Amino acid sequence: MAEIGETVLVHCVGTLDDGREIQNSRLAGEPLQVKIGAGKLLPALEGAICDMLPGDRRTVRLAPEQAYGAYDDALVQHVPANLLSNAESLPVGGFVGLQTHAGAIRAQVVSVAGGEVVLDCNHELAGHALTFDIEMLSVAHESAIHRELHPAGCACECDKLKAQIG
Repeated sequence: MAEIGETVLVHCVGTLDDGREIQNSRLAGEPLQVKIGAGKLLPALEGAICDMLPGDRRTVRLAPEQAYGAYDDALVQHVPANLLSNAESLPVGGFVGLQTHAGAIRAQVVSVAGGEVVLDCNHELAGHALTFDIEMLSVAHESAIHRELHPAGCACECDKLKAQIG
């Protein structure tokens, strides 16, 4: 089983309930290389991977709350077109990057009409349950010496990260 800081190789195929694929490492031609605890995967998916041994296969279904959250109508914003440069040329259905006081966000352009731009700031997978078919290929285990550098409660807070994904 993989521990925080170790690197795993997995094949992963992610689908929505309607069968659409959102990720497929097999089609990409190479497995995903993931460092456990680096925050590159959804915590629930990372937790499932940590419970696997090389050769294991598992199907994991994540509810929207475990994935990208519930769809929030409050995140659909109606913005006066004059506040956005080149509003009339924004790609309806496409995505734009916006800088807010909270940082950068990605929003989908819902419509551009009547001097108004409608932006959906929800993650594009918000409100969707996700299913992942995972095959654990390998785990690059830490050496015993390296593992001793991070006992539970150490300053790097790896014990808190283990609790989050575990």
